[in-house]
Amino acid sequence: MILGWAAVGAIVFATLSPIELRPHVAGIRPDGERFLAYFTASASLGFAYPRRRLIVLGAIIAIALGLEWLQTLEATRHGRPHDAIIKTAGAAAGAGAAMLCERILRRFGSSP
Repeated sequence: MILGWAAVGAIVFATLSPIELRPHVAGIRPDGERFLAYFTASASLGFAYPRRRLIVLGAIIAIALGLEWLQTLEATRHGRPHDAIIKTAGAAAGAGAAMLCERILRRFGSSP
C-alpha cells in the first residue's frame, strides 16, 4: 500500500514539476518510465485494495488524464495524447498483474 501511494506521489511530482526537475531512470526511455510508473502505482494499489481494484484502476486513469491536462499549464511541459495512452496502458497492465498475482497466490493456498 505504501509503495502504491508513494508511486502516485512521485508521478504527481514528476508530471507537474518543471522539466529540469523531472527525475530520469538511466537506460529507460521516457515512454518506458511512464509505463513503469503507472504500472507500479496500479499494481501496488490494486494488490493492496483487491475489492476496489476497478475503482483503483479508474482513479489511476483519471489521475493520468488529469495530470496530462495539467501539464499544459506548466510552461516547460506539454500534455500529449500519446503520453496519456502509454500511462493508461501501464495502469491497465498493473491492474492485470495484481489480479494475476492474487489468483496465483490463491491457487497455491496463500492470500494477499
